[in-house]
Amino acid sequence: FLVIGGLLVISGMVLNSFLVGDADAQVGGENTILKNVFCENLVIQDKNGKWRGLFGLDTDGNTILQIFDEDNENPVAYLGGNPDKNNEMQFFLKSKSKTDKREASMSIDENGGRLGCFNKMGENVAFIAVTNDGGGGVKTKDKYGYTK
Repeated sequence: FLVIGGLLVISGMVLNSFLVGDADAQVGGENTILKNVFCENLVIQDKNGKWRGLFGLDTDGNTILQIFDEDNENPVAYLGGNPDKNNEMQFFLKSKSKTDKREASMSIDENGGRLGCFNKMGENVAFIAVTNDGGGGVKTKDKYGYTK
């Protein structure tokens, strides 16, 4: 039985080398097409191992999308829930500069949708929102601090 088992193993190895070629995960610049992929997080890293993007779940299990700056310290783009306020959806884009506080944001508050634009100093200078009576409101601020 040992001799027969050994012959079967050797014949399997020999036949495999003739009949089956090596499998490559990806050849050259070709794209791989997958039908379904299931995971909790998809992380994009640069060649230095720093996170540049994340599509996945936050600590509460809600879906988020984040894009990070070059230092991987702060997200410069975010789409997901707002756990600090009402857990509704929010979207923001921030300047990549550490000193420049420019930002554009869109979120849902207790009244409805709101849009905000912030200048280099982080001041909200343009604001559109649903007011508490269900109407719409627009507020702008000039460089002297006057609002309309």
